[in-house]
Amino acid sequence: MNDQKMQINFLELTPTAFSYTVYRKDYVESELSESVYKYRLPEVLGDADYQNYCVAFEPTDNFVAFECNCQTNIDLTLKLIHHKLVEKIKRQGVEHSLGKKFYDRYIDFTIKTHARGKEKINLSSYYLKQENRFGYLIDFSFRANEGEKLDKEILKLSLALGSNGLSNKNYYSDIYHKIKFFIQGIFQELKTFEIGNSNLNISEKLFHIKSDLLEKKVFRFKNEQTDLNQFNGIRRFGAYKEIIEKVKYVFVFEDKYKSFANNLFFSLAGKTNPGTFSGMQNFFNLPFSVENVHKIPLASYSREDVIKAKDEVIAYRDSNNGYKIITVFLEPDRFEGVLPYNSPYYIFKYYLTKEDIPVQVVSDEKTNNANSLKWSTSNIGLQIFSKLGGTPWKLKPSQNECLILGIGSAYERMPDKTIKKYFAYSVCLDSTGVYKKLDILAEETTKEKYLENLTANLISLFKTPEFSHYKKCALHISESVTKDAISSIQTALKSIADVEFSVLKINLHNKFFGFSNHNTYVPYESTYVKLAPNEYLVWFDGLVQGKENIFQKVGNPIHIKFLSSENVIHDKQLEYLQDAINLSGANWRGFNAKQTPISIYYAKIVADYTSAFSHFEDFDKTHFSNNLPWFL
Repeated sequence: MNDQKMQINFLELTPTAFSYTVYRKDYVESELSESVYKYRLPEVLGDADYQNYCVAFEPTDNFVAFECNCQTNIDLTLKLIHHKLVEKIKRQGVEHSLGKKFYDRYIDFTIKTHARGKEKINLSSYYLKQENRFGYLIDFSFRANEGEKLDKEILKLSLALGSNGLSNKNYYSDIYHKIKFFIQGIFQELKTFEIGNSNLNISEKLFHIKSDLLEKKVFRFKNEQTDLNQFNGIRRFGAYKEIIEKVKYVFVFEDKYKSFANNLFFSLAGKTNPGTFSGMQNFFNLPFSVENVHKIPLASYSREDVIKAKDEVIAYRDSNNGYKIITVFLEPDRFEGVLPYNSPYYIFKYYLTKEDIPVQVVSDEKTNNANSLKWSTSNIGLQIFSKLGGTPWKLKPSQNECLILGIGSAYERMPDKTIKKYFAYSVCLDSTGVYKKLDILAEETTKEKYLENLTANLISLFKTPEFSHYKKCALHISESVTKDAISSIQTALKSIADVEFSVLKINLHNKFFGFSNHNTYVPYESTYVKLAPNEYLVWFDGLVQGKENIFQKVGNPIHIKFLSSENVIHDKQLEYLQDAINLSGANWRGFNAKQTPISIYYAKIVADYTSAFSHFEDFDKTHFSNNLPWFL
């Protein structure tokens, strides 16, 4: 246990308890306006029963004054302190912008203007439930001008890249100093305001809160040997489960990329940079040489020629019984703007996956230079090995016999932005991080039908013999899943008995941040902060104890909320958090990929692929449900 304190991006409001007056009348929807809101309040302060009222902050005709305390309705208090701060900002004449929707309680300030955009500080009212504190979350962002394209300069201004154009190892300290710059400047005019008879003060100091550490990720390799690093573990002990079948590699490329193909071949063979990647044979015990590599020439990247090459790959597979086949397709770029049906990338992925032939796509644009190839070859090799059915590593689980089900969703939209089709996919994983299978939960044209099928398919999944031995199940849902979908999932779970369920909403893009006491300001990997009885902020990435040097940008913390936490006590929550953080190390797309749990990451990738695949006339979702991770 770490049991230390760290700073989070929250400015406390004092005094912590205060009262205020609002004006209300019985709820009538037609009375709502920009200054009249709908809130639930008790008839008499202290009553347990609440009902809907029309509420205003200023005296209004036919509205009656009602005295609240800050705990009467927390959402109402948050709206009020947002409203009062905005009033103060306007009185002081400070430039700002506000959210356009009722629930957008954020205020943007410009702290610096550049030719290509503006540096922004954002304040949004927030209730820190674990500490019973009202206040404001504060964060930095860079807002590019409309029409600006993402490039190195924009990434530097947003702090993703450092001034040298490389990954910004000073990301945390840079954000800390941007926040401090605002607090010492514009903020000084705004930090006090009145509510009723109370003078409220916004703290100038970031809030200190208790932090703790989950366990380090432990990886298991051949013969159950363990290591704290995936790459070192395979290099020392070998992959957890090797490929015993004979393998042939089919390289498909246009002749003008022959040099790129040769560079990739020699790099995968371990000839180019043996110190960085010693080769498929040496590293994965997977033979890779001219004897088991076959070339299929691509006349051009036109749809006709790509289809012809695809058919040749299938014919080659059919004539090589007893061999596992994988296609290595070399593309010039990702064919941005080309419809999936005509994209060489998606044509190969779609048709060959249907034939159970895995595809490894390598981009000339991103990979074909000495430095890029040096550092990407090991990840390309890892993906090839995994797609062929190998298990590079497992994780030491926090909970045994726990099934983790990641739900990913995507939408196909019409030109007018309305949704044409809903997709939902589940990726089934063991708590050891091993990919079990992919299941299509729903692919429907209306939200109602989508939710109905989502529920039915979830129930069917857990009734299959393949999953009957699991005693626990954690459902991981991304922030993109609707409230209706969450409600539908929870209803489905209640119909299944004798299994301990926990539902975690994992939000990768959240409004929280934090700073450690280390001189880099970066928290240690596996640090967590409890924000509420069922909410946590977790650093999946961060400092490594004993190796505190930072060489690249450390990612933001991840917000995790337990949605079905009635029977999940604190210690149990930590076990589920530990499994989630373990899954961030189970990503077989890359050795250093550790920011996102694969439950969410894989499911979103699959849903996006399927959204693209749906453009093909003969699309059948069942073709893509199998036990090999073709989507890596």
